[in-house]
Amino acid sequence: MSDGKKDVLDRRAAVNDGFNQLDKRLEVLHNDVSDMKDVLKSLTSAVTRLALIEERQAQAAAAQERAFRALEGVEKRVSEIEKRMPEQDKVAKYVDMFITALAVATLLYVAKHAGML
Repeated sequence: MSDGKKDVLDRRAAVNDGFNQLDKRLEVLHNDVSDMKDVLKSLTSAVTRLALIEERQAQAAAAQERAFRALEGVEKRVSEIEKRMPEQDKVAKYVDMFITALAVATLLYVAKHAGML
């Protein structure tokens, strides 16, 4: 073989080796990109779940705020009722005294008409 042919064959072999190495690197790069796609899918799923959890927490916080406002209203009403309790106690005493006086008057009336007095 002549030196010229040998040089051409050597160059072709070198080029083929280069293409083989490039092909291997592209395959590794393709595998890496595929792995990255899988990771991105799982990250997307995780972010979606986090968004749902955040939405549920916001709804729970809003419900809790409504419950606190309702409780404040109940506390105000109870406070007003407690303020009126002494007045109601006085009224209840007067009603009891009136009923007792009415009962005594009725008994005296019956006793007087029955001839007991």
